[in-house]
Amino acid sequence: MKTVYGLDLLLPGNTLQEDLARIIGWIADAVTLIDRHQTMLFVNGPEDCEAIERVAAMYDVDCERGIWLRLEDGWQTNERVFSDYGLTSHGHHRFLDLRLAAIVSLAAAEDGSSELGPALEQAGEHAIAVNKQDDGRRLLAVDRHLIELLAGIARAYRCSFALAATTAD
Repeated sequence: MKTVYGLDLLLPGNTLQEDLARIIGWIADAVTLIDRHQTMLFVNGPEDCEAIERVAAMYDVDCERGIWLRLEDGWQTNERVFSDYGLTSHGHHRFLDLRLAAIVSLAAAEDGSSELGPALEQAGEHAIAVNKQDDGRRLLAVDRHLIELLAGIARAYRCSFALAATTAD
């Protein structure tokens, strides 16, 4: 997982596709774009966001900034709900909007008393995406309003719980 910045170009309604391509070209001359999806541009840091905002302002284009998480290929997404919380870019990368979602970690307790299987089954009902780590932990992308619910599931099944990524990171 990699935290990235997303800027959505808020184009006037009369903007032509050629104009969008030209604006993105000027932006790409100013910063390195990680990826893009329609009018959403992904960059590495706030300095890149500021550079894009300066270029966009020259053409009367407003921007909306957000913090996103780029998910690696190993993530299994719940396709029913993923598009409510993230997107798949032109480059076929999946990005999760951290204003809407968070990443939590569930793992078996070290003393062996936990019931990880049932905990994962119940937690999985709320997952936007899931990733199994090499150390046995499961990372779950969930609606950020469900963090306490997932913590409660972990407690009920005596599993370890940790918040792995939010906008507060």
